[in-house]
Amino acid sequence: MKKSIRKLVFSALLTALCVVIGWVCKAYLTFGAIRITFENMPVLLAGILLGPVYGAAVGAAADIISALLAGFGINPVITLGSAVIGMVAGVMSRYVIKNKGFVRILLVSLSAHALGSMIIKSLGLWMYDYAWQLLALRVPLYLVIGTAEAYIIYIMLKNNRLMSVAKE
Repeated sequence: MKKSIRKLVFSALLTALCVVIGWVCKAYLTFGAIRITFENMPVLLAGILLGPVYGAAVGAAADIISALLAGFGINPVITLGSAVIGMVAGVMSRYVIKNKGFVRILLVSLSAHALGSMIIKSLGLWMYDYAWQLLALRVPLYLVIGTAEAYIIYIMLKNNRLMSVAKE
């Protein structure tokens, strides 16, 4: 019981962090369908540390809260993309990629972004009549963002205190 409460609280913290990062990036780094953001980093971290279910829950909750706070309607396709990022991160890190180190985290991050950000969220944005040519720019953008997020997560996972909180 104590372990599940810790996971729930850690998930809530990651969700809040995701919402704050997303809000700042929406305010200052949004250019139409293109947004430079690291808001998916807490979602990836939830998937890696807590598993696919918690990762998906953090992604979906953060997207819904962000949409409501921004005054936008909730787009279920974009919410699904956010959930898929956390789910894929959890599945890939637990069951598929067994090597350790930065390469593992990079493959987890890029796999999650490929399906969640580059494909599913782009389909959700396409529903708002963004041109495919503009949405195609999301591919190189998320290759760079995913690599940067992977490196930051890799550095964070070296922190013994963070790992002890996640394992407790």
